[in-house]
Amino acid sequence: MTLRRIFRERFGAQRALIGLLQTHPNPSLAEMAAACGYDFLILDDEHGLFSTPDFHQTLQALGGSDIAALVRLSGHDTQAIGRFLDMGADGIVVPNVSTSEQARALVRAMEYPPIGTRGFGAAAHRATRYAMDLTDHLKAPRQGAALIIMIESAQGVANLEDILSVEGIDGVFIGPSDLTADLGCPRDFSTSAYADAVARIERVASARGKIFGTGPHPGYPIEALIQRGHRLLLIGTDMPLICEAMSAQVRKARACL
Repeated sequence: MTLRRIFRERFGAQRALIGLLQTHPNPSLAEMAAACGYDFLILDDEHGLFSTPDFHQTLQALGGSDIAALVRLSGHDTQAIGRFLDMGADGIVVPNVSTSEQARALVRAMEYPPIGTRGFGAAAHRATRYAMDLTDHLKAPRQGAALIIMIESAQGVANLEDILSVEGIDGVFIGPSDLTADLGCPRDFSTSAYADAVARIERVASARGKIFGTGPHPGYPIEALIQRGHRLLLIGTDMPLICEAMSAQVRKARACL
């Protein structure tokens, strides 16, 4: 959108970017996240409860703010990429990317033919302010939208060099729970297998000049992640965050009874 900073431009900042995962549709909650100062918000189509109108309304609610609005796909639906970009998403997050072939298909879905496979519907959608910015859009169709892949399997870790050699991949998220599960140690973040996988992702992403990150989890607090070079920090999820705040408030009140 014309009045917002391009998310990819923020990658050049020296400090880490902090974000929130939103799983339950509520434009006011998203607007609140922007007001509270998060750098990015991920609207979750994988585990979240968003419908198509929910996504559109939430992106509209964020249109006047400077928070970057990303959408995590439910899978590898390349047609969905164009749909969310048409709605004005600042970036796409794709779960469990394991091969360079998958990565190339995702990159192509970000661009119109003949370069890519994205269907053209820009003149009807908010990404071009309903065709008022169509001329500028056609000069740079991707409009700076970021493509972030998630590494959540041993295969993805093994193939990471090939995956990140695909031009058009902007960054990497580590999915700790799914990665440990695939490594045979569900949610055990203390194993050498998990530590080695994380270190390899960090090393390859750094060597390829890609921004990378994850959420804080046992053994990997925010301070340690920053020291290790993580600059995409997903520091919370809406429902657990709200539940934690409510529980703390109730405990504090009951202590006074």
